Amino acid sequence: CSALCVHVECQVYYNQNAGLTEIPEDIPLNVKWIYLDKNYITNIGPNSFSKFKNLTHLHLESNKISTINDGAFEALVNLKKLFLYNNELEEIPKLPISTLEYLDLDNNKISTINDGAFEALVNLKILYLNGNQFEEIPALPISTLEYLNFGTNKISTINDGAFEALVNLKKLFLYNN
Repeated sequence: CSALCVHVECQVYYNQNAGLTEIPEDIPLNVKWIYLDKNYITNIGPNSFSKFKNLTHLHLESNKISTINDGAFEALVNLKKLFLYNNELEEIPKLPISTLEYLDLDNNKISTINDGAFEALVNLKILYLNGNQFEEIPALPISTLEYLNFGTNKISTINDGAFEALVNLKKLFLYNN
């Protein structure tokens, strides 16, 4: 077990604020939580997390991530929470993670949501998109969503049907637009 692992059986891997520029290769395979926040990672490759079948929480916030390759998260069949806030993302990658419940994309440079970006997120309940570059809100086909934050963007247009599919939405934040 790596010295950076703590808890029983290395279920949590910490490598925060370590000056990393890429995903380390020495992460134990059975981890459930990975903390790689506050580093200088710029790119998430197609196989960066392909070995972590037990992973439930992935912290990549406060890096310099501008590119997430297709398939980067494909193998994460148990992932529940993904933290990508405070990065350099300009678009939302396709996220083929049907188990994901929580997605934080705050404070990036995102201005549009590509078709199909949320297609596989059939369990998503919480979505943070505040502090980005959105000028309009498109239709969001996420019927499980309960919490949506679009605050502190540049929104002047809410497209027809934007919230139509959000039948479980309990909280919507649109402040500072």
